[in-house]
Amino acid sequence: MIENEAAIFIANDAMAEIIKAKSAKGKMVRIADEGFYEVRLTLNGKSHTAFLPIATTVVVAATPEGEFASIPVER
Repeated sequence: MIENEAAIFIANDAMAEIIKAKSAKGKMVRIADEGFYEVRLTLNGKSHTAFLPIATTVVVAATPEGEFASIPVER
């Protein structure tokens, strides 16, 4: 679970058009019931607030969670 104020990596296609990058570092501010993430992006060393739609945004925790137990998969 990604908590508020957690460091994250964010990827969003629409964001790529604005900042000329497909992903950015940031912090999760909140997950709104209205269907968007409120995040603080770090761009060129400055902090910016962005509201990104949940349906088209990938959010990855910047801090690894550790090893997961392997699950046998029959192929």
